Amino acid sequence: MPATIKTIGRAKIKVSEVNLLAKKDAKAFFDFCNGRYEKKLDSIADRIAADPSKARLIMLSGPSASGKTTTSLKIQEKLKKRGCGAVTISMDDFFKNREDAPLLPDGTRDYESSAALDTDLLKERLGKLIFNGRANIPIFDFKTGHRLEKERPVVLDKEDVAVVEGLHALDTAITGLLPAEYILKIYVSVSSDFVDDEGKNILSARDMRLIRRTVRDFNFRGASVSNTLDMWDAVCRGEDLYVRPFKRYADITVNSAFNCEPCIFKQKAIELFSTIPEDSPHIERARHILTGLNEIEPMPESLLPGDCMLREFMGGSTYY
Repeated sequence: MPATIKTIGRAKIKVSEVNLLAKKDAKAFFDFCNGRYEKKLDSIADRIAADPSKARLIMLSGPSASGKTTTSLKIQEKLKKRGCGAVTISMDDFFKNREDAPLLPDGTRDYESSAALDTDLLKERLGKLIFNGRANIPIFDFKTGHRLEKERPVVLDKEDVAVVEGLHALDTAITGLLPAEYILKIYVSVSSDFVDDEGKNILSARDMRLIRRTVRDFNFRGASVSNTLDMWDAVCRGEDLYVRPFKRYADITVNSAFNCEPCIFKQKAIELFSTIPEDSPHIERARHILTGLNEIEPMPESLLPGDCMLREFMGGSTYY
């Protein structure tokens, strides 16, 4: 592995170095990026497996398009390989029914804050899971906006753990309801900016999450780029108010950025953002993304194995 690859493992990633490595040996570059992410999760799994009693609930949070879902599934998988049973629970299943969601001053429903969650039910069920080793977990149907009558039984043996994944998993309004001695808190996000040689941002960490989300929404939800951009400012406001402030409570942080990911997303993202018309209110943001991507050397999507975290956005994941 070329030593130069290790020089870009930092919060500010030089695009010139990314392009050099992409052209020199794209596979080696990807393998390094993927390997670094996997090693971080291996270290987390080692820590948990060493004493599962201190991590009966692994509360995993992060902003949109951080790779939370795949990260939680990978931690579950790695724990099982270490002989530690693990289940995953989505906090989304604890949403209140649509008509019970809190109202904002303008009369619309507030789905961004933890107030949209049924915290009493969450406390009850997760408490049962910790102390009794079993609980029924609700199932939320996003099509109807209601929880189903049917629930999912979850059982934890003495040495098992549950990975609880969601935007608000580190919110003190949630964690404050649960016994701290049984909780491990993990925060996952893209924490790297792609910069020029003078350190000026070409694509920020938030830009990269927008690219991830745009590609994912198109691939899995049939959403146009305009639809994703229509929601993006509200998504970011919600993160700034209700997600990022709780990062400081994390026991472990995971930077899910792959230094090679703009190279891999380039072709698909350019195709999508190029559909924004000149008279769109989103044209400046689209131009910014396109200008940044045009500075990037492309790499083929075929480099991604099915279990790669980036497949959460590109499609073809073996986890879904």
